[in-house]
Amino acid sequence: MSDTKNSTTQVQKPSGGAESLPVHIPIAGPTVGPAAQVIGDPLALGLASFGVTVGVVGAVNAGLVDSRVGPVTFAVMIASGFITELIAGLLAFRRGETFVGVVFTAFSGFWLGVTLLLAFWAPAITKAGGSVGDGLGLFLLVWAIISTYIWVASMVTTKTNIVVFGVGTAALYVLAVAGFTDSSSLTKTGGWLQVLTGVGLLYLSAAAIVNELYGRRVIPVL
Repeated sequence: MSDTKNSTTQVQKPSGGAESLPVHIPIAGPTVGPAAQVIGDPLALGLASFGVTVGVVGAVNAGLVDSRVGPVTFAVMIASGFITELIAGLLAFRRGETFVGVVFTAFSGFWLGVTLLLAFWAPAITKAGGSVGDGLGLFLLVWAIISTYIWVASMVTTKTNIVVFGVGTAALYVLAVAGFTDSSSLTKTGGWLQVLTGVGLLYLSAAAIVNELYGRRVIPVL
């Protein structure tokens, strides 16, 4: 997701001689996406949306805030996790960025799905005599598998990406087990991993937008 290995940065100079803002042009396979030079880079937006969402959900899971404010996660998961990430992902696909597009659009579906599961279908599971924890564990386990191969793909980008995606993937596995076992301690552990993931994503978002505007590496990404 970071642009150190899979992209180039060009600085266009207008006729007046002053340098304009740097233009981020990612390389996606053999050719650049047809709209890469006319559509703004959605990377910082998607990372910020992802980071805020996973961070807020993690804060609740880790017990950093009163559990009674838990429903605030629904608002964040819908507004930032689903809608904004979906927009960022679609723009990335339009620019020819397959990896970034898959990450943001896939996880926009994740946030919508987990919101629907907890807000609407959990009561139906309980009414039928089933376990909401088992349902949530199954949901998270499948997404942990998806996150695993996204993490593997991130290994050709930057070390920072590898760490952030690795921690985020671990969080999904831990929370899946927490769901199956109804373990509050594992839920808190998964929550802390989510918080760390959120911090990492926000760091990458800040690096993407600040470095682009300054035209140099102000915030380092290893």
